[in-house]
Amino acid sequence: MLQSKILSTIRKYSLFSSLDRVLVGVSGGPDSLVLLYLLDELKVKLGIKIIVAHLNHGLRGKSSDSDERFVETIANNLGLDFLSKKIKWPSSKSNPPNEETLRKLRYNFLFELAKRHKVNKVALAHTLDDQAETVLMRIIRGAGLYGLISILPKRNIESFISPEKGKDKKSFLTEFTVIRPMIEISRDEIEDYLKTKRIKARIDKTNFNRVFLRNKIRHGVLRDLNKLNPNIKQSLARLAQQAAIDYDYLHQRAKRLVNFYSDSTIKVDLKKFRNLHTALQRMVVRVALERITGTLRTFTSRHWDEIQNLVNLKPYGSIVHLTKDIHIKKDKKNIVIYAKKR
Repeated sequence: MLQSKILSTIRKYSLFSSLDRVLVGVSGGPDSLVLLYLLDELKVKLGIKIIVAHLNHGLRGKSSDSDERFVETIANNLGLDFLSKKIKWPSSKSNPPNEETLRKLRYNFLFELAKRHKVNKVALAHTLDDQAETVLMRIIRGAGLYGLISILPKRNIESFISPEKGKDKKSFLTEFTVIRPMIEISRDEIEDYLKTKRIKARIDKTNFNRVFLRNKIRHGVLRDLNKLNPNIKQSLARLAQQAAIDYDYLHQRAKRLVNFYSDSTIKVDLKKFRNLHTALQRMVVRVALERITGTLRTFTSRHWDEIQNLVNLKPYGSIVHLTKDIHIKKDKKNIVIYAKKR
């Protein structure tokens, strides 16, 4: 029974606490719809309050508006609060937005709502299939250890840069967690649940458009791999889980080696840094950059090569410019990672 399976995942990863205010992202598609129904079935047992959130991307005209009304109707029928927003694209925009742009829009929408409505959990409907697809996407693009982690069951958001605040100002959120209660549930199980309950979900036709890499993997690569290994989704999920365990160990060790002087300046003892294993050196730099910038999306292997060259070959006083605003300086005692003041 799917309810007992999701409950097992919730308990394994301690996803909820009694009195949690939970924002559930619901597109109206099969995955998010099942998540909403399952959490509604369990809300009394879990002691949580559910708020339904829907982002209308506005990319499919009347179909997008119908999705929004569909989700609102379900929320009303369940007696749940409903929040939505419609994206208005410039009339001059000829090409559809890419996957990353849409992903950022969704997260910005959910995080803004979480802050405004004092929500401490945001529940998303990522599944076992999504995990497998994401691992493959990361491998294809050349992921390291962090990239292999892919989709975590639970992730604390310590800071969030709000687009409404302007790109130079940070809006800090505390005790805010993104959770994925269906990360161990397959898409086949979801479809079986919908059939059993006679629930009809909305279908987004863009999910079949192979212009997007994820769809190429979902409808092509993953199906071919499944012929070689019928348990390929579970195998890829285990790879992500093992990567998460290894990453967490390195991350915890690295944090003990970093001196946080301020939100914009971090120092690391040069001699100790040189004596570290390369894996720990990289993690120390990641911890520092994560603290200063709030994101690691612009940090590449090229940047790491520049840092190694600075530490091992360049004279004291040398500076590496990782980005326009983030710099690393080598002095006689420390490596200093800092954000340039504007």
